[in-house]
Amino acid sequence: MSPVEGIEAADRARRLQRVAERLAEAVTPEEVLDAVLSEGVRAAEARAGAIGVLSADGKSVELLAQQGYDPAVMTGWASFPLDADLPMSQVVRTGAALFIPSLRERNELFPALAHQGQEGHAVVVVPLAVAGRVFGAMSLSFDDDIDFGLERREMKMTLARQAAQALARSRLLEAEQALRKRMTFLAEASDLLASSLDYNRTLRQLARLSVPGLADWCAIDILGPNGEIERLAVAHQDPEKVRWARELQERYPPDPKAPHGVAQVLRSGEPEFFSQIPPEVLDESIGDDQELRRIVDELGLRASICVPLKARGRILGALTLIAAETHPLYTQADFELATELAHRAAVAVDNARLFREAERGANAALALAYVADGVVLLDREGRVRHWNGAAAAITGVDEEDALGRPVREVVSGWDTLAALVPLVPPGSAPRPVTLPLAHAGRERWVAVTGVGFGQGTVYALQDVTEEHALEKTRSDFVATASHELRTPLAAVYGAVRTLRRGDVELSEDDRTLFLEMIESEATRLATIIDQILLTGQLDAGAVEIDATECDPAEIAASVIDSAAMHVPEDISLALDPDGSPRIVCDENKLRQVLVNLVDNAIKYSPGGGRVEIRLRRETSHCLIEVVDDGLGIPMDERNRIFEKFYRLDPQQTKGVGGSGLGLYICRELVERMNGQLTVASQPGRGSTFTVELPLRR
Repeated sequence: MSPVEGIEAADRARRLQRVAERLAEAVTPEEVLDAVLSEGVRAAEARAGAIGVLSADGKSVELLAQQGYDPAVMTGWASFPLDADLPMSQVVRTGAALFIPSLRERNELFPALAHQGQEGHAVVVVPLAVAGRVFGAMSLSFDDDIDFGLERREMKMTLARQAAQALARSRLLEAEQALRKRMTFLAEASDLLASSLDYNRTLRQLARLSVPGLADWCAIDILGPNGEIERLAVAHQDPEKVRWARELQERYPPDPKAPHGVAQVLRSGEPEFFSQIPPEVLDESIGDDQELRRIVDELGLRASICVPLKARGRILGALTLIAAETHPLYTQADFELATELAHRAAVAVDNARLFREAERGANAALALAYVADGVVLLDREGRVRHWNGAAAAITGVDEEDALGRPVREVVSGWDTLAALVPLVPPGSAPRPVTLPLAHAGRERWVAVTGVGFGQGTVYALQDVTEEHALEKTRSDFVATASHELRTPLAAVYGAVRTLRRGDVELSEDDRTLFLEMIESEATRLATIIDQILLTGQLDAGAVEIDATECDPAEIAASVIDSAAMHVPEDISLALDPDGSPRIVCDENKLRQVLVNLVDNAIKYSPGGGRVEIRLRRETSHCLIEVVDDGLGIPMDERNRIFEKFYRLDPQQTKGVGGSGLGLYICRELVERMNGQLTVASQPGRGSTFTVELPLRR
């Protein structure tokens, strides 16, 4: 390196150092731009410089600042498309720097600039990037043609890197400060909205709080009960302008059909955001009213945000912010802040109204809370406005989960229910309709009546599940008893008719067989009748228990001996007393239970096998187990087999049936002897019924 080159290199290093020092001191984006376009342009030995950044939507390049260019030449270049055939657009798109040594080469590469005059010669455009992401570009123009060598290029790239980092840092700091300012404002607004249930007063204070921080003008409109638009608050720093605005509101009341502004937002429920109000929007809103046009021009409206006050799906009003004489144009961040502010204001209004409604209906709600029938109040949109405790108990849906929601979302099948229940006007006697109501795997039968009125509908729900179950039990009893009695009666009747026939010669063995059949079926009839009578006595609490000290082994042995007299050949009976202790029970009732369990074990072992009674001693109880190798019981049936009249599916039991009362009677008798009856079973591998009774004291 020659001495001259060394001096030039040192000079470039000093210039870059001065730029770095200025950028380190810069805090705001404006200070960074000033440092880059003063010290930076000087350090690069350029005549002029400009900085452009990618727009928020990523479709254009916006010129942030420029220095040294003829203002007349720069007219119209505040923003240009990203896909334009321009140096800065190309660099932002590609991220590759441009070093153009002469004016001729510039015009050849970018013909669109040829008509911009012959000012300047060499041009450098370098990308502004942080962490590999290009967000803008810096352009430098020179008075002479320059052959950019490696050192010159590296110097320009270093300058761009310093500028990019400083600009990104300052913009990040500015964004952080803006965010902190917005959060502080939201916190202050939230405190204000929560300070009182008088939302008229708090919303007026909120409008004043929003000026001038968020807008030059702030207005809050509320939707009236009949759809009218009521201006609740309007705020401006100048009290005289506020008075003038109210007069203007009286002269030009809001048009509910207006294509823009508050009316449109209240109709659609969607916000309206103009970062810069288009002239055609103003023209459409003003129409041919020249006086109104003069007023609007005087106001100087430049940007607007109008967002709905929406709570629980209902439009309550609208918040309007307008930038006019002093406030800068609105950004996406401003729109998001306004949306959040409107949400919090809507919640405050809704809460205040709900409290007022609750206060007015406190006494009625207190009475309804203790009514045994469920009471459901729906508004005209079908949303739940009242849901008392009985309604929660019947449907299984808590009040807090139901209020404010469409009833069809709260209770599945509600549309079907509503279609079947006739609505009567207030004062008429409604006719209840009984329907099944399923929720969370449960089914309840509910008698429903409905009364319609102007503001909605009231439904009364009465839980008639027990009554319906009783009616079903009666029906099941008639069906079961008829079936179980008809079968042995038919056998007896057929046997008697056969014995009385004179045209058929019967041997003595045949007569004996028919008489045994009659005796067996008569015994079966007597057993069924006894079970029905005993079930009625159990339900009426008329069964007496004579509890004494008993030997369970003796009772079990007698049951085995009795069963052995009629057991099929492929069934073996066994008893395992295992030194059983003495217990406290009703001996006859325990024998009846064990007889029933052993008979069931034999009956449900159509393929044969072993039936055994086992006795075991526990700490304070004796366990009597009746074990078989039969068909077994499916898992989902084990809890139901002890229900009255419940019988397993004949397809699962290979045609074996019964009255459905035996196990019900067994469980009731055991429980009345202070015991417990349980079952353990696997389909195809038999069952074990366990009677647990207390030992003697």
